[in-house]
Amino acid sequence: MERVHSLSMMSRFLLLHCLILISLFIAASTANSSSTITDRDALLALKARITHDPTNFLAKNWNTSTHASLVMSIAIDCNRLSGSIPSAIVTTYTLKHVSLGGNQLSGQIPTNICSNLPFLEFLSLSQNMFHGGIPSTLSNCTYLRILSLAYNDFSGAVPREIGNLTKLKELYLGGNRLQGAHDHGV
Repeated sequence: MERVHSLSMMSRFLLLHCLILISLFIAASTANSSSTITDRDALLALKARITHDPTNFLAKNWNTSTHASLVMSIAIDCNRLSGSIPSAIVTTYTLKHVSLGGNQLSGQIPTNICSNLPFLEFLSLSQNMFHGGIPSTLSNCTYLRILSLAYNDFSGAVPREIGNLTKLKELYLGGNRLQGAHDHGV
């Protein structure tokens, strides 16, 4: 009798654990699905802000039927793209690498670019036509190791907050109209 009771308790225990695992699996699947939709939407927002794509690169490669898994890298260098960076790109939480260099992108860097990009390690916007000041909010990208903003039309002072990026190893700012000292502890 004791053995039957013990098996019954064990069965309940296993059933409870199975239910917990199923619940966690469903929660993870739902989170992954919503992240994928958010990532896809962010990529499509970037595509929508591109006003000129002479090689038709984005039209051939990014559309609503493309299955977007979690986006960790965006690298569309040297494609002669023109347009601006949408602020929706900051919704791509898993993004670690953004390389948009060698295009003809313009406008200002969205001030909220690091709001939801806690794991961004590499940001290259070099050789474009960005202008205005460098946003101090770039210091919110605490994992940033490489920041390349060279050969644009940035002006003003380099924000002191950039010196708070403790993981920053490489900083490229040449070819802009920046003023003042550039050594802020980097």
